[in-house]
Amino acid sequence: MILLLTLFACGDKTTDTSSVEPSSEASTEDTSDNNTDTNDTTDTNDTNDTTEEPFGADLLAVGDIVITEIMKNPCGITGTEIVETPNGQIETFECSDPQILDENGEWFEIHNTTGMEINLKGLMVHELDDGDSSTDEEMFAVTTDVVVASAGYVVFAVSDDTSLNGGVEADVVYAQGAFSLSNGTDDITLSNVDGVLDSVEYNDDAFPDTKGHSLNLNPTNTTTNENDVGANWCVPVSTIPSGDFGTPGMGNDTCP
Repeated sequence: MILLLTLFACGDKTTDTSSVEPSSEASTEDTSDNNTDTNDTTDTNDTNDTTEEPFGADLLAVGDIVITEIMKNPCGITGTEIVETPNGQIETFECSDPQILDENGEWFEIHNTTGMEINLKGLMVHELDDGDSSTDEEMFAVTTDVVVASAGYVVFAVSDDTSLNGGVEADVVYAQGAFSLSNGTDDITLSNVDGVLDSVEYNDDAFPDTKGHSLNLNPTNTTTNENDVGANWCVPVSTIPSGDFGTPGMGNDTCP
């Protein structure tokens, strides 16, 4: 189910729940003949009929969620061209006439590293304060229940229209006017009421920068420290329906 968010934008740049019904057990009374002397005792089982709620965003700690994939420059592959990527991989593609526009095809992925379900309601997604006293940093907040399974993934996308976004199944939709991904240097930061949970500041020097390819975090480096290092990211080899490369909503490709 696609969950639409109430968006909060700052300044110039505007951008499951799973419910478990309580089980009820019918109690039965023992009946006996009048001629039979019975101890009419009914064992009452004290049942703790409680459903454990998913871990809430306000209880998350650093390392519980990690940014693992970023599609900052979508394309929709239209032809062939041999390109050598910064990490030495050879890719064949052409994107001189993009079919997937940034305003429709940007997305990023978050991984739940914990052994329990978490609910992202209350999570804030924003740019880091760049220290210039400006109030135009982009941001939005998750205001509805978004439950992520243990070790699961959730995809935040600017559009849930698969005919426009390259065929990506979005779990959370935000408006590009509230948040957008620059093709050069930018950051994605996740916070709760206690502070920053994870942040990735990417650039086109240390990180991969190949149009039509997501930034793919090596699945052996999924910590909040390791995803700060550009060398731990690569371009994926798996494709999405548009012909672009990425693994939204699932485990990442292993980097060479």
